Amino acid sequence: MKKIYIIMILTMLTVSINAALRTDDYAKGPLYGKNMYIPYLIYYNTPAMRAANNDNLSVSYHLSTYIVQDFITYPTTVPQGFVRGQDHLGSETCAIDYESYNSELGVSVSIKKCVEIGLDMRLISYCGGFIDAIIETFHGTFGFPNGGREYYHRNMLKINIQNKNGLRLYLDEANVSFGDIDLWVKWTFYKQKYVTLAALGAFKIPTGQLSKLSGSGYPDIATGILVDCTPCRWVSIYSQASFVLPFDSMLPIEQTPYPMFNMIITLEVHPLKCFSILGQFSFKTPAISGINEGDHAYIHPRFAEYSNEAFFSYPQTNIIAGFIWRYKNLTWQFYFEEETFTWAGADITLNFMFKQKINIRG
Repeated sequence: MKKIYIIMILTMLTVSINAALRTDDYAKGPLYGKNMYIPYLIYYNTPAMRAANNDNLSVSYHLSTYIVQDFITYPTTVPQGFVRGQDHLGSETCAIDYESYNSELGVSVSIKKCVEIGLDMRLISYCGGFIDAIIETFHGTFGFPNGGREYYHRNMLKINIQNKNGLRLYLDEANVSFGDIDLWVKWTFYKQKYVTLAALGAFKIPTGQLSKLSGSGYPDIATGILVDCTPCRWVSIYSQASFVLPFDSMLPIEQTPYPMFNMIITLEVHPLKCFSILGQFSFKTPAISGINEGDHAYIHPRFAEYSNEAFFSYPQTNIIAGFIWRYKNLTWQFYFEEETFTWAGADITLNFMFKQKINIRG
């Protein structure tokens, strides 16, 4: 019996090692999507993508839907006997309360094994929505704080982001508008068995409108480096770092955002060729600073003890969790995104994406 057990163990180890060393490409990530938090949405931010390119001439397109909900209120003294939505609690004390339903169309072409070009365009909408009641019920069920939601009309639309950079980020009525168009090119300049490197360049065409919070009204350029690491068949690690330069940050005008640094790290576990589970961390420096004095001062409540910085002045540290399912040349993606540390992100962002790759010459 001992010999049988030893043979079984050795067989299992051999099969596992051979499977891990196989060259099948089970990698499907990372999670691709646009940052939908308003202070970043109006600028270009590099989406997570693979450094590796397709091995043949192909065209890919994707359709994405984003559901976004956000709420931020300035601190206010609530009198006894308040009534939800009373004027003295005032919408003027609310910096953000909205829902957004956005659609995206993206197309990319792999010209060679080392070059891919792409284009993304979006339709951006803002409304009062219907999610407030769901969130308040969830928070109440588990004893979580509502962050002041209970003091305002449910499903209100109010955006009033005061900042030091001269941008008028204000909206008080529902609208739909065409967002910016993002053009990008990726050059895969190094590819080995376990590591792939690529360079990325991007240009934002300012088709969005600042008055409708769908764009800054000025172009942006970006450049970055992408790294894929595939240590075994079941695990992939993706990372990238990039620099974004808004054109209006260089012009002698009132609107002066900051250049931004983006970093993304993704861990993908793909036990099956058709299915992957992914965790993604996104770090972005801010394009604007909030105001920490006057009527609209809002010192960050979490860091008030250590810093006098206002809300909207801290970097974004988003956590994204999702999965990808792939069948032949068809891919489905879902992810949930939240900012839990510096609060420099939307309360909730959900993404649903469908993608198809069409091989032109294989």
